[in-house]
Amino acid sequence: MKIIADENIPYVVEAFSSLGDVKTVVGRSLKQSDLIAFEADILLVRSVTPVTAALLTDTPVKFVGTSTIGTDHIDMDYLAQQHIGFANAPASNATSAAEYVISALIVLAQQQGFQLAQKTVGIIGCGNVGSRVLQKLQALGVTCLVCDPPLQTQTGTMGYVNMHDVSQADIITIHVPLVTTGAYPTWQLIDSHFLQRLNPNAILINTSRGDVIDETALIQRLVKYPNMTAILDVWEEEPAINQLLLQRTVFGTPHIAGYSFDGKVHGTEMIYNAACQYFAQPKYWSAQQSLADPALLRLRFSDTVQDNQAIYTAVTSVYDVRRDSDALRRGIYTDDPSEWFDLLRKQYPIRREFSSLTIQLPATKLALAYQLEGLGFQVTINQ
Repeated sequence: MKIIADENIPYVVEAFSSLGDVKTVVGRSLKQSDLIAFEADILLVRSVTPVTAALLTDTPVKFVGTSTIGTDHIDMDYLAQQHIGFANAPASNATSAAEYVISALIVLAQQQGFQLAQKTVGIIGCGNVGSRVLQKLQALGVTCLVCDPPLQTQTGTMGYVNMHDVSQADIITIHVPLVTTGAYPTWQLIDSHFLQRLNPNAILINTSRGDVIDETALIQRLVKYPNMTAILDVWEEEPAINQLLLQRTVFGTPHIAGYSFDGKVHGTEMIYNAACQYFAQPKYWSAQQSLADPALLRLRFSDTVQDNQAIYTAVTSVYDVRRDSDALRRGIYTDDPSEWFDLLRKQYPIRREFSSLTIQLPATKLALAYQLEGLGFQVTINQ
């Protein structure tokens, strides 16, 4: 078989070589002619490649895999009509995206001098990512409001709030798919009407899709209420993002919330396993073969450490959102900010997840141990 794959899917050659000849390409510039010329049987993409009828018509592609959770870049109806196999990587980068939110809030709390546990967080969308954010925030003692109408309808469970109620939270974090039709569209979900209901000091985080927010309305809100905080990882018109909006964010990053090395490698593994199953081929590669030891293996705290300081140190030792935000802002001074945006994603450094770090604590720090374990760290207690 012949396989065309986005060059930025980690270990895609190592994994898929057992299935055939692998050719890597720049995902954003992939064309129909590339698939025809290479006679590709398998197409492997990320969210930067729209997989449409125009791309696939008259090609020999039999299977499409995307190493992402989302599928809004895939024409699922066309794949079904043409009987083309498909796999995505649900939840592969969900932990990474949740840890991005935690890092942003932990750093922001120190910068602005507030206690996170004294804030109310509104979570819009409680699926793979949102549910992990909820679990981690609850471990820190944070009061959370959850708004997810589709999930509420599906489960019939009580305890959800509506969009009006969630807008009253101190912090709002968005974790929805991009949906343009149906009963629960999310396109421009965060519009001028929603933004007007926020308190002037609200904190708004978006790691879902850029089109979920009306960026013009958000800029107007930030101009009117400069004490409002915007933390954005996703943007309309990526990679040609709105530079004015970037300048008004506290943290702005190049769509990398889900870019932990762990998540990306597991995403590769999920579509590899699906392809092996689809073509009835044996599996010769696994993610575990490729996950090297992290740069920092262990942290030890004494019984004199303040719990908040220990959490801040642990979180930022693994991932500090400021590094990515500072890097994106440097693109303002380049000749082509769009190219810089893509370059940051392409050359993204290895970033491990919280679970890669073991934290040693004295027996007097059991409450701290509970919080750190809830965030996802490995914790050992010194006897």
